[in-house]
Amino acid sequence: MAAFDPWDPYRDLRFAGTREHPDHGTCFIAEGRILVEDLLGAARAGRLKVISVAATTSAAAAIRGLLPPGTELLTADPSALSELAGFPFHRGLMACAQVPPAPPAAALGEARRLLVLPRLYDSENLGLLLRSAAALGLDGVLAGPGPGLWTRRTVRVSMGAVWRIPVWRAEDPWAALAAWKAAASGSEVIAAALTENAEDARAWRPGPRCALVMGPEDTGLDGAQLACCDRAVAIPMASGMDSLNVAAAGAILMFRMVGGSDKA
Repeated sequence: MAAFDPWDPYRDLRFAGTREHPDHGTCFIAEGRILVEDLLGAARAGRLKVISVAATTSAAAAIRGLLPPGTELLTADPSALSELAGFPFHRGLMACAQVPPAPPAAALGEARRLLVLPRLYDSENLGLLLRSAAALGLDGVLAGPGPGLWTRRTVRVSMGAVWRIPVWRAEDPWAALAAWKAAASGSEVIAAALTENAEDARAWRPGPRCALVMGPEDTGLDGAQLACCDRAVAIPMASGMDSLNVAAAGAILMFRMVGGSDKA
């Protein structure tokens, strides 16, 4: 068997998902100074493991002192990094890290503010929703089938939220949501939907334990899914627009969720 080349995880990154490392299992790629420095901080705190950092020669000097023990520093000139990645790479830094373990399934029941994404199709929407959920202080995200949590695009757009907030992945998120609801009294499941009987988001006051469900980008939540929710909430539209992008709507509703609640 040929020896493992430490540069291999960084090859052909344009549409990269996760990568397999012979010693560290499934890994992901983070890129850019802000994201790599945040990742290294999480590694120094013991929350995950960074295997290597790939840097331009000029960026290597600044990053060297931030490396956790055991993290390899790889250096190359900018043109070589661009050729390796498969696109013009101007950010100067990339890192390869081990995908951390999923949060314990039992911990889902402890979440008081939960974002639920039964099905998404776009990595950037997933990344944006994770970033908003983390920034606004939600307790976690329950996600069904869809883009990978650790693809290059999801990681990049989430700006590190993917390793900052618990994300539970379930093939049947509705069953997991039902278990969450049964875990404590007073739990409510709120659908984001432009239905006739939806409550105006400006007047919405979430209960002390609330799950917000966002539907897929193309169709939203269907009738059967809406029937699994206790009520619906909607953002009124103006200027003849029929809806917002799911990530934009999610950010607005999560802000209402944490700021306009009836606290226990």
